[in-house]
Amino acid sequence: MLKKLLLLTLLCVGLNTTAFAAELKVGDSLPAITLKDQHDKAVTVAPDAQTLLFTVEKPASDLVNDYLKQQTPDFLTSKQAYFLADISGMPSMITKMFAIPKMQERPYTIVLGYEAADLAFMPRQKDHVTLVKVKAGKVDNILFIKDEAGLADNF
Repeated sequence: MLKKLLLLTLLCVGLNTTAFAAELKVGDSLPAITLKDQHDKAVTVAPDAQTLLFTVEKPASDLVNDYLKQQTPDFLTSKQAYFLADISGMPSMITKMFAIPKMQERPYTIVLGYEAADLAFMPRQKDHVTLVKVKAGKVDNILFIKDEAGLADNF
């Protein structure tokens, strides 16, 4: 009886985590997003956001950072865009000692997902930047970009 109860509990917990992790699709409303940035300040994605850039792996993150370094410091703000980074897979010591201090040198805001669930709703493809175009609060298009030209063409 105890084994059955434990199994049932594990199944329910597993179902609950997947239920909240449904990926955004074209036509979905943009969910409310409030997370901390690299300076530990709360950032809320505005309802009139037009573009979300999302990365998980280092190559995709490097691509976005290289692209944004070439832009003016207010580029993201002027485009009503947000850069979201899922750093949940990074070891916490590396995050605190190296990654966050490096991110703090950047002149633009990086919205950080410290827990996998924070940004689980964002679509992803390995080694690609996810670019979500938003119109009137709804997802209009989802692109997976692998090079700087793709970023430039879709901003």
